[in-house]
Amino acid sequence: MPHRIICNTLLLCLFCFALPILSGCDKKTSAGALPGGGAAPVPEVIIDSVGQEDVQIYIYADAVTVPSNQVMVRARVGGFLEELFFKPGAIVRKGERLALIEPDSYNIALTLAEAELANYEAQALLEEANLGRAKTLFEQRVNTAQEVQTVQAAYDMALARVEMANANVRRAKLELAYTDIRAPITGKTTKNLVDVGNYINPGGLQALLLGITQLDPMYVEFKLNDRQFIELKDRLGFRKAFQEEQEEAAPNTPGGEQTEESTGRQPVALTGMPVDLSLMTGVDVFRFDFNIPGKVVALVDNQINYNTANITLRAEVQNPLLKTDDAEDYMIYPGQVGRVRIPYEVVENAVLIREEAILTDLDTKYVLVLTKEMRQDTDREGNPVVDENGREVPPREAHIVTRRDITLGRLLDTQQRIVSAGLIPGETYVVLGVQRVRIGTEVRPTPLDDYNARRAAVALEK
Repeated sequence: MPHRIICNTLLLCLFCFALPILSGCDKKTSAGALPGGGAAPVPEVIIDSVGQEDVQIYIYADAVTVPSNQVMVRARVGGFLEELFFKPGAIVRKGERLALIEPDSYNIALTLAEAELANYEAQALLEEANLGRAKTLFEQRVNTAQEVQTVQAAYDMALARVEMANANVRRAKLELAYTDIRAPITGKTTKNLVDVGNYINPGGLQALLLGITQLDPMYVEFKLNDRQFIELKDRLGFRKAFQEEQEEAAPNTPGGEQTEESTGRQPVALTGMPVDLSLMTGVDVFRFDFNIPGKVVALVDNQINYNTANITLRAEVQNPLLKTDDAEDYMIYPGQVGRVRIPYEVVENAVLIREEAILTDLDTKYVLVLTKEMRQDTDREGNPVVDENGREVPPREAHIVTRRDITLGRLLDTQQRIVSAGLIPGETYVVLGVQRVRIGTEVRPTPLDDYNARRAAVALEK
């Protein structure tokens, strides 16, 4: 026990001896942190200025491209498939030749029908002459009225046979034309579903020859939730038009019921509303440039889905046709996913900052703003710093970090955020380097443009 007491006493004495030394080291370090006293460099931050401009607000929605028209080309007459005139996957124009079914038998049928027509026409001419003679003899009281009626009936039957023969000729011509199969629309073909040499039965499975998909214009379908849909209709004036009609209807009928006279207002339409499409292509699938313009052409749904609270709209965009020396193809294909934006409103004189500068404290959003203060450099004892001539260094302007709570608005395509309250245009705020500073401390600001230029120069050197 005495030995343990002696050891504890020695340890306590050693600690008491070392405590002043440690305290002195801490004071020296603290003093070194002050400006002018061997201080550590002031931390650098990247800054930008609070902007102000008129900005366009959009409604965004995920989208998928769908063809504007699809046709399955079928044979309308039977026969052997004699020739194909298209390449699988090629682009064909409306009226362009696609396939030929053996036409010989249909040419023969047309010749027979035309010969039959000529025969019946000759018979009709003969019966017409007989009718004329019968009427002359009747006027001369040579024959009876019954004989005239008999000749008249023969002439009418001859005319009927001529009409029937004409119909047979038209049908034979139509069937012959059906052997020469042409594209009903302009579009991109599928592979041929029947090979040359096969017999085609119009009522069988082999009647389906190929499919054609129209890709220009291209349809884009997207869904809006009920809130977005109502906001969009409000922007187009639906609510205003409804209120105005209610006001006009009130004096006209008891109880504010509308009459035909009060509902003659020009209707407000969603169709024709502009949209911009961006497709998820390339490596950076999360970059949206919205470089394909279009317009809304239809409401696909006639009601809002109860389970998803969505309604589907359809827009139309032009599909660029890309051509090379030996091939051509459309830029957009059905089934591609993308994103559309619909102009909603213009916010005038919006205050803007960069999204990456926004910080969060529980449920409060804030940014670090730089203010300018006059500060006097001091040494470790707190005395003003003097120059090499012994004169006191005058106070200097320092950039100090302050906190500013803000109220946020919408996020723009440029990754800038509208600030509804808390900032004034032209103020300087910290974009990068917030983890190296504390509120109330001095920093060394570098403009964002200079920082980007410096990084670009370093990248070129590497």
